[in-house]
Amino acid sequence: MGTFLYCAYPVIAEFFVKCAIPELMNKSANRIRPTINAISVIIFLPFSSEGLKKATQVAILNANYISKKLSEQFSTLYKGKNGFVAHECIIDLRSIKTETGISEEDIAKRLIDYGFHAPTMSWPVAGTLMVEPTESESLNELNRFCDALINIKKEINMVKNKVFDANDNPLKNAPHTFLELSADVWEHKYTREQAAFPLLYLKTNKYWAPVARVDNVYGDRNLICSCPSLDSYKEQAA
Repeated sequence: MGTFLYCAYPVIAEFFVKCAIPELMNKSANRIRPTINAISVIIFLPFSSEGLKKATQVAILNANYISKKLSEQFSTLYKGKNGFVAHECIIDLRSIKTETGISEEDIAKRLIDYGFHAPTMSWPVAGTLMVEPTESESLNELNRFCDALINIKKEINMVKNKVFDANDNPLKNAPHTFLELSADVWEHKYTREQAAFPLLYLKTNKYWAPVARVDNVYGDRNLICSCPSLDSYKEQAA
């Protein structure tokens, strides 16, 4: 859920809300952060204890299904002694970047062309994708996602084998917008078909990216303040 439980001194405890399901927690930690945990509570309440157990089991099963199905193309980090993961599957892409120059960002952006929002990138390990399918995804959707990544690995191999240009290829230029794909001029060293329809299902169920690749970290490195000037506050006060 992206939240956590914690204890509080009695003097500040009154400022926290009590958990709606105290039996889920140790009595010494029966207070939670207000508002942010409302999402967790709303999700938990409709379930019985068996329902929560089943949802957890399916989430773990889904993550392991993805890890196993992609095992010939990608390695998975933090597997247990029996080769299983928990509810998250962390795909290690660092060796691919070293060998081919294709980064985790290139793969994340290329997934958009296949109709997927990219999983968590470079966390908790730089150069990885953390896939957390949860219990809500169907087998068909898991297979569609895996098929996309398997085909992306084929594209990476085409870069490695110099079938695709190292810099002008479907991964480095992803995502491809509908305006670019429909323009009269196409200047890339690969076809529009390879850019837009790398798998057959995309011809009948295609997400058309409205925006091309952006500089993800520009805003972090360049402070842009859209706040009104201090003078405007003085004018309002007057």
